[in-house]
Amino acid sequence: MSDAQNFIAALQAKTDPHMGMTDWYCYDQNGVSQHGATSGDDGPVHNDADWCKANTPYGGTIVQGSLLLSTLTQMAKSLVWPEGEMLLRLNYGYDKVRIMQPVKTGQRFRAHFDFSDAVPKGDAAALIKVKATIEGEGDDGPALMAEWLFYVQFSS
Repeated sequence: MSDAQNFIAALQAKTDPHMGMTDWYCYDQNGVSQHGATSGDDGPVHNDADWCKANTPYGGTIVQGSLLLSTLTQMAKSLVWPEGEMLLRLNYGYDKVRIMQPVKTGQRFRAHFDFSDAVPKGDAAALIKVKATIEGEGDDGPALMAEWLFYVQFSS
């Protein structure tokens, strides 16, 4: 079998789909405001705590969904992959992303990763689907869920 086929077989043979959990992360107002300035998502719900206290149930500003989603890239360093001679692993995109509830500015959050599916792409590559779930500390239910695709290339 090729490296890609062995890799896929190892993923599919796991009885537990869990591939990792991150440490806690947190964005302060400066980080949220910087992302807002860069992305254009700088409305008062992200930058004006007084406005939020008067007009929202959050008690303060909230982290942009796009900032949470982009943080998954850094969080993916916590993924535990099967043995194999990976040449590279590329972000291939998302099949589905849902932002279920806000993460408040200053609230800690973390991600869980679970194997979902694997498809060979020739003899030396595979497309891997991972379910990524971000949870806010103290919240019931997820803040964000994504079906994330990785293109994994092997040497042979």
